[in-house]
Parts: sequence; C-alpha cells; structure tokens
Amino acid sequence: MALVVQKARQIRDASDAFIRDWPTLEVRPPMPAFAWPELERQLLDLAPKELGPIVRDLVSAVRKEALPKPPEMVLREILVIAATVLDEDFRLSLAQTPGEGSPMP
Repeated sequence: MALVVQKARQIRDASDAFIRDWPTLEVRPPMPAFAWPELERQLLDLAPKELGPIVRDLVSAVRKEALPKPPEMVLREILVIAATVLDEDFRLSLAQTPGEGSPMP
C-alpha cells in the first residue's frame, strides 16, 4: 500500500511541476480524438520491428498513468516515445547493451 501511495504522490508532484512549467492554455482548439490501440499501432509501424516490445511497454506505462495527468503532459510523453523509437542512436545503444537475446541487426 505504501508503494501505491508513493507512486500516486510522484505522479501528482510531476503533474504539478508540469502545470507550473506549462500552464493550461486559455484557448485550446480541439484535437482529433484517437484511441490507445490506434496510437500503439502507429508507433509500432514507425518503429523498427525489433523495438515492438519496447513500444508496447512504453505505451502501456503512459496509458496506465494518464488519467491523473494534464493532457499536455501525456502528449509530451507520447512524443518522447516517438522520438526515442525513431532515434538511430537509441537503437544502436540497445544493440550494444549486453543482456537478453542477441544483439539487434
């Protein structure tokens, strides 16, 4: 239970810090709606095939913690996922990291 409370506080503190840095805009034109499975599908299509499991894990993590966060904070986390999986240096660093399985091609 203590871990759940600690995690909730971390999310709240991160959300508060985000709102301090980027207050909600007064004018917010609507954005097209999309679903989490659609987001995951598109990120999987953009990412190299071997990063599929990482994409799934990252989208799942963002989705699970999205509700208490400001929408713009969730958007930023999604953009970070996209930038990360498209980053050639990230892919190369994973290939050089010893660990599970064989190195990436």
